[in-house]
Amino acid sequence: MPAEQHLLLVVASTLRLPGLGTLVGAGRYEAALHRFPLHSSLEVELRLPGGPLVVPATVEELQRPADAPDADATTDYVLLLDSDRVGELPAGTEVWLPAVWAEIYGL
Repeated sequence: MPAEQHLLLVVASTLRLPGLGTLVGAGRYEAALHRFPLHSSLEVELRLPGGPLVVPATVEELQRPADAPDADATTDYVLLLDSDRVGELPAGTEVWLPAVWAEIYGL
């Protein structure tokens, strides 16, 4: 049975990193990124109002310091979109994993 396209995440937040790309925070969809090893290379499809855009991406880990001295630092899985064609994405933008990549990762 061939793999199908998967909704990977819905954008909760973005942060533009000049020279690197755009970090995409997955919010409640973050668990979907845990299915991939860190630094996994993917191609994802952004569902934008002007039409879909396929861009290279990697799964990364973002660590933030603790808010209080007795608390632990937080670690989030995020998607790094490696493309100058992508800037800030509006919250709610869907990010899909094309079928060929779902098959490569056995999803």
